[in-house]
Amino acid sequence: MSYHDTLAKLTDRTSAQVLATFAGWQEGKFTDDQFVQLVSAFIASSNGRAVALADLSLAAEISVQLRALEPALGVVSAADDQSRLAKGAATLAAESKAGFDIADRLARFAHAEASAAAANAYADGIARSEKVTGWVRKLDGDPCQLCTWWWREGQVWPKDHKMPHHKGCQCTPTPVTHERTAR
Repeated sequence: MSYHDTLAKLTDRTSAQVLATFAGWQEGKFTDDQFVQLVSAFIASSNGRAVALADLSLAAEISVQLRALEPALGVVSAADDQSRLAKGAATLAAESKAGFDIADRLARFAHAEASAAAANAYADGIARSEKVTGWVRKLDGDPCQLCTWWWREGQVWPKDHKMPHHKGCQCTPTPVTHERTAR
């Protein structure tokens, strides 16, 4: 199973957990505070898994390119994840209480957070690796116009140039361990 497939499974599972929690909250099984804490905990856990997945995938990609085993770099999730995610969940809960349908937004929140955590971890790993000289944007299976423009015909970017991405973006940077990078 590819990195993208595994990440998609992770984000789908997290979205399902968050939506099940939302359904339970609507049925009165959870208090508002419990709902916020559960949603933020599910997403924070997913973010941690996405970061670990990105770190391992990057190590595997570098190993393949170099034809030598490269260890994972030990990239970790952001320290403020739980409180930041709780604020987002609380905002959505308040909107639900005000009568707005938030189910789709909750699912996107769960999905986008893990995708962004993975993308940021991958970029951080590329920047930290002594074996990587740059990266090329790998487009997802159905890239949007913005991602296609960012791709720039497969331009090799310096490793410290962070790959831009947007909410829901499934593109990943592919490390380059050779070739001259653009400046």
